[in-house]
Amino acid sequence: MRNKKTFITSPKLDKQEHSKIPKELVTIVLLGENHGHRMKSYGPISLIKLGGKTLLEKQIDTISSIFDNFEIIICSGFETEKTVEFVKSKFKNLNVRVVENQLHYNSNCCESARLCINNTMNDRILFCNGGVLINPSHLSSVDFDKNWTLIQSESHDSNFEIGVIENNNVLENFSIGVKNKYWSEIFYLNGQKEISYFLSIISDPDYKNRFLFEALNEFNKKIKLQIVKSNKSLLKIDNIKTLKRIVQ
Repeated sequence: MRNKKTFITSPKLDKQEHSKIPKELVTIVLLGENHGHRMKSYGPISLIKLGGKTLLEKQIDTISSIFDNFEIIICSGFETEKTVEFVKSKFKNLNVRVVENQLHYNSNCCESARLCINNTMNDRILFCNGGVLINPSHLSSVDFDKNWTLIQSESHDSNFEIGVIENNNVLENFSIGVKNKYWSEIFYLNGQKEISYFLSIISDPDYKNRFLFEALNEFNKKIKLQIVKSNKSLLKIDNIKTLKRIVQ
């Protein structure tokens, strides 16, 4: 049986030993606009309690342990007022703000990402599914001077469904049919040209109801994403079965 602590601890990263951590501002976008499957009564996914802390607190602990210069944009939709009040009460001293996707029931994560990009002037943006439980080890070997996406080799009990086709550590495309490498729903764009191009894709009305992996497949035709392989399994909390398993 898998050790549940694998997914809920957040060891500190020695920033002095990580030469690729940018000194420039990094924007972290957490896309948590929906509630999980059979989890409506639990409220926003970001506020689900895991071992005494909310998922959002654990994510921010990880972010704070990696970056010195950062801002966090949380995209909410379902019961946004709860997320806003929580952020105001818990993170007064951090650069954290909430963007609301009021049309989350009639749109998808591409629209949420578009709203968040339009809410920052920064050209270094890390995107992460708001239900993914990250810890510092997941980003410890990343080169933040490149454009990349994070993958892992297993999805058992992790809830990742989008497969990855790669060639020499460069993304070829995402595919639902691939079953040996899985997208973590985390990616990083570095540069105004790259971000502007991605924004132009997801601003197309045709993408309002599409998934991010579809937009990234289009993006990747012109600007290739590097593949980063996670050295530790990630977990996505988006259904009641997963939640009950890790909190027991």
